[in-house]
Order: sequence, then structure tokens, then C-alpha cells
Amino acid sequence: MKNLIFNAINNSEDHFITYEQFISLVLYDPEKGYYQMANEKIGRKGDFYTSSSVGLIYGEVIAATFCRFVKTNLIEPFFVEVGGGNGRFASSFLTYCEELEPEIYNRLTYYIIDASKYHRKLQQELLENHLSCNYFSNIEEIEQINNGMIFSNELFDALPVRVVEFNHNEWQEVVVTLDEQNNLKENLVNIKDPIISDFLIRNHFDGKNGQRVEIPVGMEKLYDLLQSKLNYGIILTVDYGFTREEWDAPHRIKGSLRGYSKHEMKTNLFENLGTMDITTHIHWDELKNFGTLNNIENLYFSSQREALLDFGVLNWLIPHAQSNPFSSEYKQNRAVQSLIMPGGISDSFQVLLQTKGMSKIDQTKLNELISLNEYK
Repeated sequence: MKNLIFNAINNSEDHFITYEQFISLVLYDPEKGYYQMANEKIGRKGDFYTSSSVGLIYGEVIAATFCRFVKTNLIEPFFVEVGGGNGRFASSFLTYCEELEPEIYNRLTYYIIDASKYHRKLQQELLENHLSCNYFSNIEEIEQINNGMIFSNELFDALPVRVVEFNHNEWQEVVVTLDEQNNLKENLVNIKDPIISDFLIRNHFDGKNGQRVEIPVGMEKLYDLLQSKLNYGIILTVDYGFTREEWDAPHRIKGSLRGYSKHEMKTNLFENLGTMDITTHIHWDELKNFGTLNNIENLYFSSQREALLDFGVLNWLIPHAQSNPFSSEYKQNRAVQSLIMPGGISDSFQVLLQTKGMSKIDQTKLNELISLNEYK
């Protein structure tokens, strides 16, 4: 991996690469990128947790919500999961439909998309009994979806970004280059790409001395491709990020770009090259704006904890469950609690539900179907 980066820098015209190029190599190189490596990345033995790591309930709640939409004829039984990881979400989703919604399950088409050969292998092994599954390496491979739902969980936070820093009353781009000892280092250069300038102006980033901001160039490209594949239906995005107002908090002045290795946060991205995850918090207002520009309605936005409550996660609590901590009932209640506990994993994530091509009447019906939290 180090040689790949060194070669990219040495072969570049200006002897540096952008952070977008750096992250693309480190995470997505077809041979040596982090996501192509045949090792566990998710869960206790990996580098990070996702909501699906908590247990089956997360996938079941999303499945139940999807089935409500299908049974009320708001969408067809067509589900696309982008960034399928180890397949645990798909397994819980499909098993729920098979056992509790067999009529929908028998008509269901499930697309699971993941760039990692290793992850696709895990998915196919785990989901081999679910014949409705179709496996793809990227969105471009899938056919046009006439009517259905596109879902992603922690997809956009793992995409390449450009990085800028405010110094001496101006924004400059942060790039990756080599020092005299051939060690990787950062450098500041003048901004030439209008995509960066337009983003800063559009989002009113006036700049404070030393402030860093990540420019979500990868998010825009992928979202545009993703939404173009859907003619009619729902886009459900789960990720962690900030609204424009939240980005101005003093403790976020250095941005959010960082690495994770064995569940430890790493601020030096030049260590563990190709063997750790690299992630950023996403710009939610920018993602909503991408939707608006494509005639997509931003129907619902909330923390994941509130969203799971709205979707009806409390229905998974078992009353009068056994107090034996090894019983399945006790474990299920603990899983529900961990997903909705204030300050827990779900408070770190947000949920955005968007619709494309849907009438106002159907949008109202949709809102009613995701308002099951009687404690609001």
C-alpha cells in the first residue's frame, strides 16, 4: 500500500495527491485496499461496530417498516441494500420477511451491493438459502428500479473526501505529499477545483483560523448515481453526520476525518495504511440538497434512536421476560434497550427518509406509517 501511494505522488504533476485520491487508494484499491482484504472489519473482532452488530432486531425493524409500506401499496417489494457488509443486516431482514411476511417474501427482490469481494463471499455464504438475493459489486451493474426502496447504513461516511483548511484569511486545500525522508506528510496548496469553492460558498463556511472541513465529493457522485437508478419509491439513508449548524461547534474545528483500528480512533491516517478504516461525518444538509436538486422530497429526518422508536422497535420488547441473562427473551430485551438507550449507539446516527415520484397523498400515508411511537 505504501508503494502505491508513493508511486501516485511521484507520478503526479505537482508531486502530491488529494485526500480524495489518498482515501480511494487506501480503502478501495482493487487489490490492496482495506475493504478488499479478507479479514473481519465489523463487530467485536473487527475495527468498528454497526447497528447490525447489536443483534437481529435492527434488520427486523427495518424489514417490518418496509413491509408496512408494501402492504399499503406505497411501494413494490423491491429492496436494494447498498454497502451490504458481512450480510448480517440482510440475513435478519430476509429471515423476518420469510417467517412473518411470507406473502411479501415470496414476491421480494433483494439486491445487495458491495465493492468488497470478501464481503460478497460472506454474504453469499450467509444468505445462500434466500433465493431472492442478487449480488452486485457496484450500483452501475444493477438494472433500473421502477418501484422500490433503496437502503444504506454507514455508506456515505466511508467515501473519499477533499480536505480544506482556513489559514491567513483564506481557504486552502490539504494534500498528501512526501518529506525529504520519504515520509508521508500534509501540505497546503491553493484551491483550483471549483467544486470545493462552490461547496464552501453554498454552505456558508466563512472560515476560522485553523478550521478544517471535509468536502463530500464522493457522496455527491455516489448519491447521484444511486438516485438515478430509482424511478419511484423511497431512499432510506442511515449514517452519522452533522447539520450545517452543528459543524460550527468549536470542538469540530478540526473536522471529522479519522481512522479506526481494532475499535480505537486514530488521528494519524498515515499509519496502518490499508489495514484500518477511514471515515468522516457526513454533511446532512448537503445530502438533502442533492435530493432537492433531483426532485426528491426530504420527508423525514431524525436521530436513529427516535427513528427506531417511530418505526415501532418497542414492539420487540417481551413483557414479563425471564430474568435469566442467558435466556433468549432477556437477550432480546437487552438488544432493544441498547438500540434506544439515550447516549447509546443510536444517538450517534441519523436517519433520512426521502421519496421520489410520490404524491403528496402517499407521502402523508407514509408519514402515518412511521409514526408508531406512542410515547412522543
